[in-house]
Amino acid sequence: MTRQSPTRALPEDGRSLIERSGFSYLPRFIGAEEADALIAYFGGIRPLWEQRHRDVDHDRPGEHSRRLTRPVYWLGAWQFACLGYYAEPDHREDRCLRAEPFPRVMNTILDRLRPILQSHDETFEDVPNSCLINYYGREVGDGPPRDYARLRMHRDGEPGPVVMFSIGQPGLLEFVDPDESDAAELAVWTRHRSVCVLSGPEFKDRLYHRITQVRFGDEPAIASRIEGFDVRRVSVSFRHVPEALISEFDELSTQSRALVRDYVEDLAEDSTHFRAQLERSPVLEHKEALLIGKRASRASDLENA
Repeated sequence: MTRQSPTRALPEDGRSLIERSGFSYLPRFIGAEEADALIAYFGGIRPLWEQRHRDVDHDRPGEHSRRLTRPVYWLGAWQFACLGYYAEPDHREDRCLRAEPFPRVMNTILDRLRPILQSHDETFEDVPNSCLINYYGREVGDGPPRDYARLRMHRDGEPGPVVMFSIGQPGLLEFVDPDESDAAELAVWTRHRSVCVLSGPEFKDRLYHRITQVRFGDEPAIASRIEGFDVRRVSVSFRHVPEALISEFDELSTQSRALVRDYVEDLAEDSTHFRAQLERSPVLEHKEALLIGKRASRASDLENA
């Protein structure tokens, strides 16, 4: 089949409610004071720029490593890029490290969303226990600024509905079926304080979603602890991971501990939770130390190539 030429339909402006089978867009669902509390929280944590280490990835062999397109922070269960994200049914074990709990403001908003989540999937009784905080903006410093206000096309593989909070400048959320066309089947400007819910065979299983651009603006101002990075939007995507598959650091395999130890040590500089995780496994096993050395050597080779 010949792929159709991409043609963009006019996106929804994000000011009005959208209800479709498997997709809800709820403008201004998050209260103004709640939004302020979220912005304060986002400014207090220190996100990471993760790398995809494909030379030792569970499922994608090769010698290539690249940085993610935005800084991130996980709550509930940290799914490191180098371990390969959790996804049903085949990517379950040894992927999720227990992370910090949600702040109170997030739980308050999620509690109000429970009836909507139930209407999306009456058979799914669990609630979101993991979330990914995405920082959209641009790097500033020497030379022209480099924009990172985008998210590559993907699907979320955790069971049940996915919830997304939008804080800051509007981001263009697009849904596309790459097997059919490059054109978005639905696009909406997700505005400040809005919430999206995805579920079901269409919006969660068939369609991929992506953020292709984020508008510029000064309000609301979003501070961050990311050096040399101007944030203009933060999104939080909530999912559910079965509790039995969330590991403590010392419960991860030797290979996985080697892959994520540097990140956990970085997180532990600001987090008592991750310091405690490290203290449970204070000694490097010989095999883990060899794997860390191998990873560092390959990273050096890539930098000097």
